[in-house]
Amino acid sequence: MVRGVQFLGAMRLVELCLLISATACATERVDDATVTLPPAPPINAKCGAAPDAGPAGEWRHLTSKVISAYGEPHHRGTDLIATLDDATQRLAGRIAYGGTDKDLEDEDVDVFACVADMWQPLARVRTDEEGRFTLSLTGDQRLPMGMRDLYVSVVGDRSGAAFVGFVGAAGARVVVSDVDGTLTGSENAYPTALVVGGDVPAQPDAAAALTAAVAGGATVVYITTRGDRFTQDTRDWLAANGFPRGPVKMPTSIITTPGDETIEAKTSMLGALAAFQIAAGVGNRHTDVAAYTNAGVPADRIYIKLPEFDEEVADDLAAGRAVGIDTYAGLTL
Repeated sequence: MVRGVQFLGAMRLVELCLLISATACATERVDDATVTLPPAPPINAKCGAAPDAGPAGEWRHLTSKVISAYGEPHHRGTDLIATLDDATQRLAGRIAYGGTDKDLEDEDVDVFACVADMWQPLARVRTDEEGRFTLSLTGDQRLPMGMRDLYVSVVGDRSGAAFVGFVGAAGARVVVSDVDGTLTGSENAYPTALVVGGDVPAQPDAAAALTAAVAGGATVVYITTRGDRFTQDTRDWLAANGFPRGPVKMPTSIITTPGDETIEAKTSMLGALAAFQIAAGVGNRHTDVAAYTNAGVPADRIYIKLPEFDEEVADDLAAGRAVGIDTYAGLTL
């Protein structure tokens, strides 16, 4: 409980500091049977830098120009997870500026996908009253099998954000991992770094274990309740620490209480993987055990990183609901 309260306090402090930062910006700037599983999808070669979306266009609203000067762009895309059988692939995200996430409403954005090693324009769509955009791809518009880069570009100033699309065969193997305390050195390492600065260490050998899972034919999916305003920070940290590329699933708001709300959120995120085979789930808390269990992951394939919350997960481990691990070295996912 004490640790949970510490985390809650840290994240509230983070939100307060972000608010202060945003205010400053506003002041300075407007069985044993043999089963043949589907192969993992190929990793699409990256197209490199952002696509050439052309020159900036006209804003639809004068207020949008003001909002764009409010602070640094804080756009993010929602990573796509789909199967080849899905009739519709839904691309989405949010366009916002500054530390308080000021929404860019009723403005046009262009969406691109890296296909055949080239940036391909998909469509121009318009944001809603919450700054969110949605693009539904059907028929031949759908993205082919693979893991590929996606990009959204704001027409008014050509700021943008990269995100990821994963399209695989139904039944393909995925490995799911929590982030904070599971891949980072401790539960509070990231929120602490946001407040006081400093690097966020990674758990030793965690990147190697997940990379080996990819080499074995799995796709890695990351889930976290940080909240999607921290999307780019999360992507950057994973890449900088050698973790394999994969979709990141996040809620639209920060969830700081390690209880039923977290279990519900993670269970919902895992629901996006219902058509796939979750070969393993990795976490560090009781909420992870509960969410993976709800998603149907076998108990002997739920791995809990110790010892930070060893007391919290003691009952789960004693009841055989998960497997405790002290190190990632030699772990096969």
